[in-house]
Amino acid sequence: MAIEKMQKFNLITFHSDQDAVMEQLQDFQQIELFSAAKYNREANIFFNQMQEHPEADKIENQIGNVSWARGFLDTYVEKPGMIQALRQPLRHYTLKELSEHAHTYKWQNVYANLRKQDKRLRTIEQERQELSTQEDELNKWQYFDENPAVLNTLSETIGLLGTVPNSEFNHLKEKMRQLQYSYLETIHQTSTTSYLLILFLKESHERAQDILRTAGFEEYDYPYENKPADELKQVKEKSQKLAKEEKSIKAQLKAQKDDYENLGLVAEYLDSLLVRVNSNQYLLESNYTVNLSGWVPEKQTEQLNKRIRQIVGDDYFLEFSEVKENEYDDTPILLKNHKLVQPFEGLVEMYSLPKYWELDPTPFMMPFYALAFGLMVADFGYGLLLFIAAALAKRFLNFKPGMLQNITMFQIGSIPTMMWGLVYGNIFGQQFSFQLLSTDSDITEILVMSMIFGFIQIMVGLGLKFYLLWQRENAKIKALFQAGSWMFFLISVAMIAAGMVLVPETALQSVGITCLIISLVMIVIGGSFDGNTVIGKIGSGLYSIMDLTNYLSDLISYTRLMALGVAGGSIGAAFNLILSYLPTPARFTIGIVLFIGLHGLNIFLSYLSAYVHGIRLQYLEFFNKFYTGGGRAFKPFKSNESYVQVISEENQQQGDK
Repeated sequence: MAIEKMQKFNLITFHSDQDAVMEQLQDFQQIELFSAAKYNREANIFFNQMQEHPEADKIENQIGNVSWARGFLDTYVEKPGMIQALRQPLRHYTLKELSEHAHTYKWQNVYANLRKQDKRLRTIEQERQELSTQEDELNKWQYFDENPAVLNTLSETIGLLGTVPNSEFNHLKEKMRQLQYSYLETIHQTSTTSYLLILFLKESHERAQDILRTAGFEEYDYPYENKPADELKQVKEKSQKLAKEEKSIKAQLKAQKDDYENLGLVAEYLDSLLVRVNSNQYLLESNYTVNLSGWVPEKQTEQLNKRIRQIVGDDYFLEFSEVKENEYDDTPILLKNHKLVQPFEGLVEMYSLPKYWELDPTPFMMPFYALAFGLMVADFGYGLLLFIAAALAKRFLNFKPGMLQNITMFQIGSIPTMMWGLVYGNIFGQQFSFQLLSTDSDITEILVMSMIFGFIQIMVGLGLKFYLLWQRENAKIKALFQAGSWMFFLISVAMIAAGMVLVPETALQSVGITCLIISLVMIVIGGSFDGNTVIGKIGSGLYSIMDLTNYLSDLISYTRLMALGVAGGSIGAAFNLILSYLPTPARFTIGIVLFIGLHGLNIFLSYLSAYVHGIRLQYLEFFNKFYTGGGRAFKPFKSNESYVQVISEENQQQGDK
C-alpha cells in the first residue's frame, strides 16, 4: 500500500545489439526511458546525442497507410454490437507475434487494392451525380418525341426549345398567337417554369425574338444525339449499372472483416516499432557503443539484468542508482496496492497522482469512499442488484483493465450499500419490520452519524498530515502546531458537544472549553510559521483562525450523506405508494413495468449522486488536509495498445502454464 520504489538505471552496450536490446526492453514493459545525458553529465565527453532513426519517416508513412486502410474499411465492415463485442475475449499478442504477422501478411497489397476501390467508388459517385443531373434534364424534355436536331434542318421555319417563367407563359402564348404562322407547344411544366417548343417563319424572326425576349425566354441547346426519351433510357441504364457495380464493391469491402482485423495487428506492430525508433532521442552513442538510461521499479532490477544478459551475454555494462531527494519531482509514480484497493486508484488519478515523497492516499481514501457511497444509497435491494450485475458482467463479459477496475470499484461499493440498507431497513423503497435507524423518525440520529463520519475522516486526514510533517527533518514543530493543533481543536469541540448533550452533569464541557482555548493559541502559533517578518508572522497567525469556517463547512458537507440516503429511500417509497393505488390486476401487469422503470431511474440517480458526491468529499474535505499531488504517471516503454493488448513473452508463458 504505497508508491512503487523506483531506481535509475544506465546501460551501455554495443551498436550491433541496439535493436535486439530495445525490442527486449519494450517486451519487458517495466521501464521508462529518459535522456541518458541526464544520468551522467560527464557522459557527453565520451558520447554524442544519437541521430534520428533513418527508418522513422518510412514507418510513419506506413502507419498512415495502414490507418487509412483500416479507417476506410471501418465504414463498410459489419462490427459486433456492444454486448457481442464484450463477449469476445480480449486479444493478447506478444511483440514477436505481431512482428511475424506484419511480415507475413501482405498488407501492402490490401492497401493498394483498397486505394483502387476507393478511387473507383469516388468515380462512380461523380458519374452518378452527372447522370442524375442529365436524368433530371431529360425528364423535362422526354415528351418531345423527335430528335431536337431536326429543328436545325427546317428551311422556311425556325424551331426553338426553351423555357419561360410561368408568370409570363400566358402573355407569351397570347403574343405568339398574334404572330402569323407560329406554333407554341408545352412539353413540360413545373410549379415555376414552362418548357416549350416554338416554331415561327424565318421572315418573322426579328418580331418573334422581341416577343421571346420580353417574355424572358431562354433557349435550350440540346446536347445529345438521340431523342430525349431514348437518351433518358440510356442514362437510366448507365445509372443502374453503376449502382450495381457500387453495390458489388461495397459487398466485397463488407466481406473483408479479416483484413480489417489483420490491419489492426499490423498497425499495432508498426506503432510499437515507431516507439522503438523514436527512442533514439533518449540515447547517446559513441563509435561502437550505445548508452541509454531510464526508470525501473526496484523489484524489477534483477529481471531487467537477466533480460539484457539473455540478449547480449556479458557484452554490456549496467548500473543502478537510488533516487535522490532533488529528483523526487521528476520521478514517475507507479501505485502499488492490494487488489481490493486497486480499483480506487482511478479516483486518485482523476485528482492527481502523489509526488514521490508523498503517501499514496488510495488505501486511506478507499474505506471512507466505499462507506460514504453506501450511505448515500442505503438500500439493500439496490446494493444487491449492483453486486449481482457487476459479478455477471465480470463473469460473462471481457473488459479492458481500466473498465474492469471501475466495475470492481462499484461492486465493492455495493457491499456497504447493502450494509446501510440493512441498517435503514430499506429494500427497493420498502421497509423491513426491523430497523436500526429509520429514515422517517431518526433523521436527527442519521444527521449526527453523518457528522461523526466526517469528523473521523477529517481527523484521519489531519493525522496523515501530522505523520508526513513529522517524517521530515526540522518539521516536527510544524507537525505539532499546524496539524496537531487542529486535531486538538476538533477533539476539544467534540468534548464540548459531548459535555453538553451526553454527560451534562460532568466537567467535560469545561475541560473541552479549556482545551479549545489552548488549541486556538496553537493554531495561531502554527500559522505564524508561514510569515517571513514579525508583522507577517503575527498577521498569518491571526489569519489562520479564519480556517475555522473551512473546518465547519467541511463537517457540514458530510450532511449530504444523510440527505442523499434519506432522499433516495423516500423517492423509492413514493414510487411504491403510487403503485399501491393501482387495481390488483394492473399491479401485476403495467405495475411491474412501472416498478422496473421507476426504480431503475431512482437507482441510476442514486448511484450517480453517490459517485459524484463521494468523489467531492474525498477531493475537497479529505485530500486538502494532507495531500498535495502533482505526480507524473509512470509511462512504460511499450506499445500504445491502440488495437490489441500487448503482453510480454514471459507473461504469455505463465498464462499458458
